[in-house]
Amino acid sequence: MEIELSDFMGMGRKFSFKFNKKYFADGLLIVFSVLFALFINKTAENIKTRQDKNEAREEIRMEIEGNLKVLEEWMVRHSETFERLSKITEGKDDSLKNQLLEYNFLNTYILAGGKSFLHDIIVQNAWDTAKATGIISEFDFDITQRLTKVYNLQEMIMGRTIANLTDRLTATETHNMENIDLNLLGLQFLMMELLGQERLLKDLYQDMLQKL
Repeated sequence: MEIELSDFMGMGRKFSFKFNKKYFADGLLIVFSVLFALFINKTAENIKTRQDKNEAREEIRMEIEGNLKVLEEWMVRHSETFERLSKITEGKDDSLKNQLLEYNFLNTYILAGGKSFLHDIIVQNAWDTAKATGIISEFDFDITQRLTKVYNLQEMIMGRTIANLTDRLTATETHNMENIDLNLLGLQFLMMELLGQERLLKDLYQDMLQKL
């Protein structure tokens, strides 16, 4: 039986079509598999990012709650100290001033009512961790802006105002009892500044807790 060239060419085209169709289908399957794998990975990453974001927000919320409790105790102690200082500088409590004059140094323990000025500290570990890991970039812009304001004020209080107060309390000239009136007035101004900042920080804390 003779096979004409046209028949051979026709069979070649059919084979070529089937061959190309098979590899085209295989290629589509590979592309689909790769895209599906990328989709699964991206979905897993998004889920992990959301979990990290929620955990970071919860950690920051708990940190602010703890800081608020510490701050409120600060404010009570510092308000009482400020009132004592005011009474002495305004000449309304000579007995307290006489108590101070019994010592050859400024007894700040008496001014603080037998308590320490800072029984505890406010912290920013959760905030620092959120920034270090980059998860803070997933927060809403408004939330990030408010948190930045909260922690900037908190850092200013700890790093500047309280540091200045501590320096004043430990300075040699502060314990020169010949200048007690001037030294107490200086402490009064520092306590006034601290209380003003603490009131503002308390408002920011409470507002932030509502947003988180």
